[in-house]
Amino acid sequence: MKTSKFNLPAITIIALVLFIAGIISSCSTKSSKEENAKEEEAEGHEHDSTEAHHHDHDKVSGHEGVTDSIMWMPSEQLFSGKLKLVGGDPQKLNTSLTTDNDGSKVLTITLSGNQVVLLFDDMLENIGSNLRFKTDGYQGQVTIVHHYTDETNYDYLSLNNTSMQLGRVEKGKINLLDKEDIKMPGDWATLTVSAAGEHYKGSLNDKLVNHGHGETRPAGRVGVLLEGKGKVMLKMIEVVKLSE
Repeated sequence: MKTSKFNLPAITIIALVLFIAGIISSCSTKSSKEENAKEEEAEGHEHDSTEAHHHDHDKVSGHEGVTDSIMWMPSEQLFSGKLKLVGGDPQKLNTSLTTDNDGSKVLTITLSGNQVVLLFDDMLENIGSNLRFKTDGYQGQVTIVHHYTDETNYDYLSLNNTSMQLGRVEKGKINLLDKEDIKMPGDWATLTVSAAGEHYKGSLNDKLVNHGHGETRPAGRVGVLLEGKGKVMLKMIEVVKLSE
């Protein structure tokens, strides 16, 4: 009995070899793409984590584009450092220094209708400033002033018992940029202002309240203006230099 031979044409063999090679190449490419995708995904998560870190940092600092900062907190030697008393009679200034429950020092200023102005030495352009304060039976205004050159030329963010105002004093005349009805907080609060270029914003306890625009002003000093009757307690004044 003869054994039959099963002969495949040469072209069929070549086609089969190419088909198998194609499958192998496809699997290899798919595996490589999956590996690359995993690597890119891992890199993406790391990048997102870095962005989240920077976002959290900006959120904590309260101001974006911060380049430098100065800070004042109460001490036994009042107004002997960078923060100067430039408005108000020091002989009539009724002050006391105490320690809060959290261990921080608190400067209490009792006003009787008079005005008190505290300013840092530095002349600054684009700025952000935070004021940590509390009032007790106070009828008056708590104000962060900036771009201050003298008592008739400065920008301000002011809070009283009925409203919060963003404005500018120029040659003694008030130009109101924005005003919103709001009450004075009954506990510790943080008043925040930012001025970068022609953009001005005012916040209370991290909530945006005021937003206005005005012409860019020359560099000036930053500080606090108090005017009224009653007690104002101060824990901290921070000023940050901003990039526009």
